[in-house]
Amino acid sequence: MNNEDALKVLENAIFQQLYDDLDVEEIDVSAVSAKFVKLFELVKDDAIASAIESHKALTAEYITDFEEQAAGFVERVYARWKPSFDCLEMMFSVARELGELHGKAFLEESRGQNDAVMLALANIFPRALLVTREIICLLRGGFPDGALARWRSLHELTVTAMYIAKHGECAAISYFQSFHFAARRAARQMNEHSVRAQVPKFSEDEMKEFDTRCEEAERILGRRIEKDSLGEWPKITGLNSFAAIEKDVDMDHWRPRYKWASGHTHAHFKPMAKLLGMAEAGHDAHLVGSSNSGFVDPFSMTAISLSQITGTYLLHGTNADRIIHTSVMQNIAREMGEIALDNERATSGAFKS
Repeated sequence: MNNEDALKVLENAIFQQLYDDLDVEEIDVSAVSAKFVKLFELVKDDAIASAIESHKALTAEYITDFEEQAAGFVERVYARWKPSFDCLEMMFSVARELGELHGKAFLEESRGQNDAVMLALANIFPRALLVTREIICLLRGGFPDGALARWRSLHELTVTAMYIAKHGECAAISYFQSFHFAARRAARQMNEHSVRAQVPKFSEDEMKEFDTRCEEAERILGRRIEKDSLGEWPKITGLNSFAAIEKDVDMDHWRPRYKWASGHTHAHFKPMAKLLGMAEAGHDAHLVGSSNSGFVDPFSMTAISLSQITGTYLLHGTNADRIIHTSVMQNIAREMGEIALDNERATSGAFKS
């Protein structure tokens, strides 16, 4: 596949056949074009089958080459960013352990009484840990822009947890009930596009069940939800957007970074040079794989968000120990920024992608 003419093999062969069959001195452009189409249709299916078999035959070679390159690259990534990885891995381990201890202790302290806020936070916090692990895996693989995009989700979880912790039971209940409206909306969309999407439609009875759950949710919420879109979090809380929730919990100063992180999620134009993975590139190129550059922001932003959501979780049921551990996570998160920045400066130019 390294041959520059690899995408012209069939076309060149067809043209050669045409020139062999036609009198070069009497070639008519329209006649050549018509014969080309006819020949192409005759050989197209065989050419497709042959190409598939060729790729399959080379699969083992492709995979071996890729795995060897990837393994070596992962080693170089870790070698360069080891202090930063060690700090974030430590934070993850501490957060996970504190979360488990907090959940068990709160259950004992509450003596089995339901706490809607705790139930919501106990749902959000493990998801935040999972996203943090995904970010670490993306960074280990050399995908800082992908890691930044996953930080976007971590930020959303953090801000949502803060909002629920601030506003209490009503916000927690709204958070849970929003699921039913979002599910019904998704079901309606699936039914609308079922034929072209080649997915089975929900039956009338199943759609009635969605309606029943939404009606029950409205009863619990104490108000009608006129459109399913209004039932999606955060609109079910009465706010117009996620940006409004950010502002409500004094996290709106993160909006520029949130929009920045969204840039790798959406398809709007972005110059290749603006990718984090191209931060230390000496020339223009289209990045289609791993990079060893641009890790500072994903490391520091992930550490801050992880400390924020850990503190939000621990401080629902505050005591002296939880306050101390929250402060510890905050301090380590602040150190993470300096560690990553020093890490980059100390290794700049020493490790090639």
